Amino acid sequence: MEAPEPGLSSLIITLTALPELRSQALAALAVRSDLELGEPGGRWLPAALTTHAPYEAFRELEAIPGVELVEVVFVELSESAATA
Repeated sequence: MEAPEPGLSSLIITLTALPELRSQALAALAVRSDLELGEPGGRWLPAALTTHAPYEAFRELEAIPGVELVEVVFVELSESAATA
């Protein structure tokens, strides 16, 4: 049996209002290979997360200093993942 493909989650990441800490959070987010970042809009950062373990990834993202909130906007599962 094939392993299911990773799921794709669209996120809005709310960053701190403190500029230095926000910069550190952006740097920490930018190095993640499972995360594609959009253009920040003030404190809000759109992102796409591709992972087999979304709950673990959400906890990791929320633990980054300067990240205040991770909101899930949309989740897409491949057909193989949805039926596994």
